[in-house]
Amino acid sequence: MTDETVLDDLDRRIVAALQTHGRATWQQVGRAAGTSDTTAARRAQRLFASGLVRVVASTDPLRSVGGYPVLIQVTCRVGQAPRVAAELAARPDVRFAALITGTFDLIVELIVPSQRALARVLFEEIEQVDGILSTVTETVIAQHKVANVWAHGTLAPEAVATLEAERGTVEQRDPKPLDERDNALVGLLAEDARLSFAELAVRLDMSESMVKRRLDTLTRDGRVRYTTIVRPELLGYGVEVFYWLAVDLRHLDQTTKALAERPEVRYLSSTAGYSDLTCEVVLRHQDDLLAFNTRVLGELPGIRRVEIGLELITVKRAFTLVEGGDL
Repeated sequence: MTDETVLDDLDRRIVAALQTHGRATWQQVGRAAGTSDTTAARRAQRLFASGLVRVVASTDPLRSVGGYPVLIQVTCRVGQAPRVAAELAARPDVRFAALITGTFDLIVELIVPSQRALARVLFEEIEQVDGILSTVTETVIAQHKVANVWAHGTLAPEAVATLEAERGTVEQRDPKPLDERDNALVGLLAEDARLSFAELAVRLDMSESMVKRRLDTLTRDGRVRYTTIVRPELLGYGVEVFYWLAVDLRHLDQTTKALAERPEVRYLSSTAGYSDLTCEVVLRHQDDLLAFNTRVLGELPGIRRVEIGLELITVKRAFTLVEGGDL
């Protein structure tokens, strides 16, 4: 069975529902996808077993006082980029890594606790990796969008709205570190975020009510987020691209808000260094790339420079190694 035949239209709607609400019940998933809960569960379990789809949990480092993100663009010696990407992706402090085209060979998101730690990691560890020629590091000043939902148009708008309401909203609270039991809970969900409260309670030697209460709190205050990992082409999206934008500062807020509202934008952050905004976009076809460049970016005020890198292979996302993320 080939990748192209694994996901039919119903499969894609089920995956899109899980992108919207990673811990939705099968009844909720089935209703959104237009099928029964038993069919939704059976099809999803088949996709989970194949490794093509995973639902995982991870902590938000900013909300859980776990550090802050930096983006590192890496240039490698010819032929060394895949090996370097695999070595960097194996680091536990790397949340995201991908091979790209353009000026750089790799883009890596690293979570660091401090500037001093960043200096040590860069100069004593990353830049010592064999095959790396140079790096460019940008501090993430603010994250405006980290969207787990990018399969726009796969589900009906009313189905998405219902799932979002059932998922609940993230409340704005002061950052708070996870305690030992929270970390143990997230550790299990990092492998499989679909584990039931009963299964989690047994593994953690806690009551179901305590597990539910802790997880509800972690989710509501945004310290834990869920990601449904699937290669975009399996949902009909064949183009992933990074943009590095230089923007006149007086237009930065307006441009940021406009991009954050675009359904094609999966990731958007304000950065200090090489660019003012770093943006990841998911599109269906190559033709859509030209349209996004001219009709979206071309209409925004204050953009002085646009640099583009096609995302060839995603090696790691949400601290999780991606199935098929190698050559």
